[in-house]
Amino acid sequence: MNKIRLILGLCVFALCFNSCSDFLEEQPVSEIPADKMWKTSRDAKAGVSEIYGLFRKTMRANYFYWGEFRSDNVAQGAPAANTQARVIDNLLTTDHACTEWTDLYRMINQANLAIKYIANIDMPSVSERNDLLGQAYAMRALGYFYAVRVWGDVPLFTEPNEMYSKDLYRSRTDKNEILNDVILADLKKAEELIDRTKNKERKRISIYGVWAVMADVYMWLEDYNLADQTISKMGNDPSFMAFEPEIETWRKMFVEELNGKSTDNTPENDEYTTKEFIFVIHFNMEEVGEYGYSYMYQWFTGGGNRAAVLSDKFVSLLEEDDLRKPYIMMDYQGGNELNKFIGGTISTTLNKTCQVAYPVYRYTDMLLLQAEARARLGKWEEALQLVKQVRDRAGLNTPTAIDFFSEDDIIDYILTERQIELVGEGRRWFDLVRTGKWKEVMEPINGMKDDGNELFPIHYSHIIQNPSIVQNPYYGN
Repeated sequence: MNKIRLILGLCVFALCFNSCSDFLEEQPVSEIPADKMWKTSRDAKAGVSEIYGLFRKTMRANYFYWGEFRSDNVAQGAPAANTQARVIDNLLTTDHACTEWTDLYRMINQANLAIKYIANIDMPSVSERNDLLGQAYAMRALGYFYAVRVWGDVPLFTEPNEMYSKDLYRSRTDKNEILNDVILADLKKAEELIDRTKNKERKRISIYGVWAVMADVYMWLEDYNLADQTISKMGNDPSFMAFEPEIETWRKMFVEELNGKSTDNTPENDEYTTKEFIFVIHFNMEEVGEYGYSYMYQWFTGGGNRAAVLSDKFVSLLEEDDLRKPYIMMDYQGGNELNKFIGGTISTTLNKTCQVAYPVYRYTDMLLLQAEARARLGKWEEALQLVKQVRDRAGLNTPTAIDFFSEDDIIDYILTERQIELVGEGRRWFDLVRTGKWKEVMEPINGMKDDGNELFPIHYSHIIQNPSIVQNPYYGN
């Protein structure tokens, strides 16, 4: 009989296998028969909550490894932080933890379970059931979107693996097939299913989160019209989603927004006051236990053990009168410390108890993405009007269209604004890969120049375990 795990304390369920597969390996705390699970509204809510729990576990370190550390935003911190330095210095090998996809596929499998079973659960509210199902589709899409951006072609599973089977050992599916036939298809289903009235939560996927991922995918596919149209949808409810025009409030949303806030997983109760955040990964010591706290403080503070500092190149981009500058960085113990989420110094004892939110998407990110889309569509003045909102908040002037000589010039300008505005938010490396600029930017810094180096290697254990998987060519056999 199939077994599904009950994770005590969270009341959520994950799979248990009688195999050595590390796709979904966990130590079972207790087990219940599969035919007793996915029967009630409580089961459905618990199952979807586990998707977010697994996503948080996946992204705790990979938020920085996958989206930040390979970019020109950062430089090596303390010599002791060798594990992070290997990524920063382009010395990735197939034994590095960030090359494992185990936790990401656990999340995807949990989404597959929810998609399979929730549709058949008799719940008091059809709209609530549809909303949970929509969240599962959206999170599966987001999981695969990270996978194809990090590794390119990856194994594809759209049905849950509920027991050991040779079907676990699949070859890789073309990334473009996954982008078009799975990720976009899932997001369109989520768009239909998500409850737009009651799902007002930034710690889980709302309709705005669906649109944010969708717009990002369209940009990767170079469908700039659809990216532009999708982002335009997001301005229809300013009570929930809006640009924050004040720099002081912009500052507070990163460092104070969660202060004194109690744990809340009720979708219809939006505990955030800011309208900027679309979807965040929320870390709260009381929620997730001893090892669930964020790495934000440990990796970016203190001269003796910090993993990374802001690079000299990044610092050179900051204009002297940029109001963001003192809020982004602090000269501390011989390095330009990323201070965006911290707001000063903090003890290594206290940092583990602080609530932190990693922004996966926020509204300014979307506005600057839309500016890029419009610039590529030849709408330069419209693009710069979007950028102007961001620079006005920073106390800076914005050039006009006649100041640019080519599309490349204006795109580079917008990408630089994205780099400054979104530093520390796991976006810069993906922007470099998406726009094909990773070689010209990174070769002078860490020697990245060969095709295939933009992908991460696949962890050696996955290849030993599954002979159908072939390593990304840059990393040999």
